This record gives sequence, structure tokens and C-alpha cells, in this order.
Amino acid sequence: MEINKLIEISMAYLKSSSYSTNRIYSYNWLWKHGILVYMQSLGKTEYTIEIGNDFILTCNVNGSIGYSHRDMIKSVIVLNDIMTVGKIHIRRRTVDYLLNGKIGSQAQKFMEHLTNLRRNIKTVRDYKKRLSIFIDYLEENEVNNPEEIDEDHILAFISTHAHGESKNITSVKSFLRFIKEEHIIEKDFGYILNNRSRKLRSERERIPSFYSEEEVRKIELSVSRTDGVGKRDYAMVLLASRLGLRVSDIAGLCFNNLDWDTNQIKLTQYKTGNPIILPLLPAVGNAIIDYLRYGRKQSSSDKVFLSCRAPYIPVTSEAVHSAITKAFRVSGVKVDNKHHGGHALRFSLAQRMLELNTPMPVISEALGHRNSDVTRKYVRINLPLLNKCSLNVPPVDDNFYMQKGGCFYV
Repeated sequence: MEINKLIEISMAYLKSSSYSTNRIYSYNWLWKHGILVYMQSLGKTEYTIEIGNDFILTCNVNGSIGYSHRDMIKSVIVLNDIMTVGKIHIRRRTVDYLLNGKIGSQAQKFMEHLTNLRRNIKTVRDYKKRLSIFIDYLEENEVNNPEEIDEDHILAFISTHAHGESKNITSVKSFLRFIKEEHIIEKDFGYILNNRSRKLRSERERIPSFYSEEEVRKIELSVSRTDGVGKRDYAMVLLASRLGLRVSDIAGLCFNNLDWDTNQIKLTQYKTGNPIILPLLPAVGNAIIDYLRYGRKQSSSDKVFLSCRAPYIPVTSEAVHSAITKAFRVSGVKVDNKHHGGHALRFSLAQRMLELNTPMPVISEALGHRNSDVTRKYVRINLPLLNKCSLNVPPVDDNFYMQKGGCFYV
């Protein structure tokens, strides 16, 4: 394609995709002072992918790529995308967790086993990630065969990889059980990991993080709504604090989930796969409308919440979590060692419902739990109600203390 024509088409695409004026100007400048100058030096006007790739090679100076060169390369990649598919590809960093060696070969069979059991794709991917890290650890310690794995290797791996420890335990335990059932190893390591798992659970048996109604209100009001980003973040925070939605469900909220006629939100939860219907409260509805009218950029996406920079794509769960934690930070509410994310707002909502003596099944339905048993852990946060369950210590006869002349109690 003729280079000036390609640049013209690319400029039109950027404008139609709501790129900022500065970004459009920047790309135009890069094209005119980069690829256009390069093609003029070659005496060519017809752009091809090969010419673009040759130009990218010239941006490598002495084995390194400077900041300005990175921008030049990006501008050529944009031209390649427009010419081949008519739009700019969204490029996200992905990590391919490898399953190497003989142990990795068995881990791959385990992945296939999980897939055959119709486990969630996200679950299988998480197993692969954690087993890849486990296998790398074993290789570093010169363990290359399944039968060479022993207790010390397992315990050392768990103790040195504290981040996501419970998931590491689950992944390794399931994998080792699988290869034992396949007669690849003879020893059952379940007792080791079961003991570690019980210890971990006991360490976590503490009161969940929650905040008072006043603190939650302060967190909500800390979000500035003077621009599109603030309007979006405020609506997302309210969905978590007023309705108890998980960050994954906030990120995946679509227009067809909003029933304005009945003032309801109807969706299928990402985590459980169960449908849920919640009231579209006036404060929440008004916040969403304010964002849609004055904050959301033009897009054909069916998702309600979009990124704040072009190309405007649906937000991720991480972006929702980041918006909520930022609200906590800006609010000045003391978090100390407590969690301060979307889940803390769910617990806080449950606390307020418990204070109003809301029946457990109602709380379970509002929070989208599979059953009331999952909701029972929320009872731990209502200390006044727990105090009502306490029993008086029965009186002890004086003769008990006077056994053997009272020598044990002197």
C-alpha cells in the first residue's frame, strides 16, 4: 500500500477509536520522521511488511534500543496491524509456564486429566503455573525424576514459596496423588501436605477484615468524580461496597446485565457460575449513568467499564482491584494489617447486614454464595451476636480445689 495512503487510513482509525489528540499527533510525527524518511532514502513509496521490519532493524543501535527508538518501532507495528487486519492489536504480556523433563511430562498428563474432568480453564492454568514453579525448583535441586522426590523437597518448596502457599499446597498435593494413582511413585505424600494445610488454616483462623459503615462511606467519598476515570472508579467502588459484587463480576459487567425497567442487576457470577439478581440501588444506578454519560469513551464493547487510555478496552479484575485499593489509600482510613480490597468491602456489607439481624440465607443470596455454609464464616465478624452465644462458666465445688490438701493450688 502507498505509504501516505496507509498513514491517512491509520490516522482515521485512531480518530474513530477515540485516541487523544496528543497521541494521534505523536504517531503522525513518528511516521513522518521515521518510516517515511526511511522509505524516501530507498526511493520507495509502496509500503510492505518487509520494509517495515527492515526499518525496525535500523532502530537497534549497538545492540540496544533507546526510548525514542521504541516509539518508532511501535509506530511501524501500528502500520502493520492496520494494513493486515484493519485495526490495532491489543498486546498483553503472557507467560508460558513450561513443564520440563520427566516430571513435567507427568504434569502435562495431569493437566490433561484436569481438562477431561472439565475443570475451569482458569483453574487448570493456575495448576500449570504452580507446578511449573515446583518443577523448576526440583530441577535446581537436581531432582529430575518423579521417584526422586522426597519429603524434604516438598516442605522446602512450600516454605520458600510463601506467596500463594495454600494454592501451592493444593496443586502439589493433587499432582502427587495423581502420579501415585498412576503408579509413577510409590510413596503417599498426602500426610505431609495435609498437616501443612491444617496448620495454614489454623494460622488464618482470625477475624476477617471489615470496616464500619462510617469508614466505608469515607472510602466511597474519597473517589474524585471530576473526570472520567474518577466517575468510573466511583461506580465500581459502589458496586463492591453497596452490593458486594466481586471484582471479577464488576469487570465483566455488561449492558445486558442492567435491567433499568425493573431496577435490577442480573448476571452469572464468574467464580461460581451461578446466576444472581441484585437490586440496582439509586446511588449505584446514578453513578453508572454519570459514568456512561460523561466518562465512558465511545466504544462498541458490550462491557460497561473500559480502560482510561486508548484503545478503550474492557477493564480487568486487576484494574478494579487497583481502583478499590486506591480509594482505601486516599480515604485515610486506617487499614493497619487488615485487607483493603474488594473482598474487605464484601465482608463489611455482610457485617452491616448481620447488625440488622438479616437471616443467613438472605445474606448468602445477596453475596452470591453457593450455599449458606459458605456464609457461616461471616458470623465471626459479628462480635455482639457471638457474645450472646457465650455460656456461663459453671461453679466449681470447693472440694475440687482442696484435693490432696490443696497442694496443687497453693
